[in-house]
Amino acid sequence: MLNPSHQGAQMGRQAPVSQHYNGPGQQSAASALTSFVTYAKAMQDLDEKSFPVEYEAHRDRLLKLEPMLRVHGILDVMEIRNPEIKALLRIP
Repeated sequence: MLNPSHQGAQMGRQAPVSQHYNGPGQQSAASALTSFVTYAKAMQDLDEKSFPVEYEAHRDRLLKLEPMLRVHGILDVMEIRNPEIKALLRIP
């Protein structure tokens, strides 16, 4: 319900549901993009042979974010310049 002091509250109207609400286990497109850039930059700065565990962890995180980025069309409008990350995401 609306806050009692809100003009529409006296008429019994409910507050509109926010389109930005993310329930448990959900992630917004903006959050996914921020995470993607963070992990991609970290992976780019790591030497796979010197830090294989960390490299693999960032790689796995990027792969988990891929579906969210594709659903929201982010990968359609964003240019991936790192060839390793581009290949990982199967971007031509």
